[in-house]
Amino acid sequence: MRRLKIMTMLLCAATFATSAAEGPGYICSMRVDNSTAMQTSSESEKSKKSSGRRTRTRTKVQTKTTNRSLSWPVSISFTGKSLPAAGSVKLKCYFIGTTDGRTTMLGDKTIAVTLNENGAFKTVVTSPTEKLVRTKTIKTTRRRRYGGGSSSAQSETKGSRVTGCIIQLMVNDSVEKSFASNPKWSKAAKVSPLPENEILK
Repeated sequence: MRRLKIMTMLLCAATFATSAAEGPGYICSMRVDNSTAMQTSSESEKSKKSSGRRTRTRTKVQTKTTNRSLSWPVSISFTGKSLPAAGSVKLKCYFIGTTDGRTTMLGDKTIAVTLNENGAFKTVVTSPTEKLVRTKTIKTTRRRRYGGGSSSAQSETKGSRVTGCIIQLMVNDSVEKSFASNPKWSKAAKVSPLPENEILK
């Protein structure tokens, strides 16, 4: 009886080793096409005058507000004798950009992948819409007597702008394929959880 039990255990171990050597039973691919931008802009201008005993000053403030998002078409394909179980495949998407001039993570989302009868799936990954405000202040001063004067301009940019993304094709919480819009992020894109510090440094 003991010998039979040992033989059964050895047989199970051999079967497991064979399955591991054969791999998951499928081949997958992920294609990400070039991004497209959705952008709207508006401009405004305000002027203010002030006077002193010797000078007259005009301050003009020009403001441009831009709302922008980026979208990436994604195509996924699985082929093989054993496709992943329903609910085990997903896309993890991370959006990178700048806030007040500094590189930052602007958000993330998870998209469930539902394969059709051919093992394929298509979607469009869209970033959050970020707002960037550029302000230019022009100050002109004129002397009341003798003529002459001075002019100065100062610019300031506030807000956020999305510049790229990382997309991970996950199967059972493991990264099968990855995409990085910036080649510098390619190595980090293969790791889960995503090492954000590596991207932002």
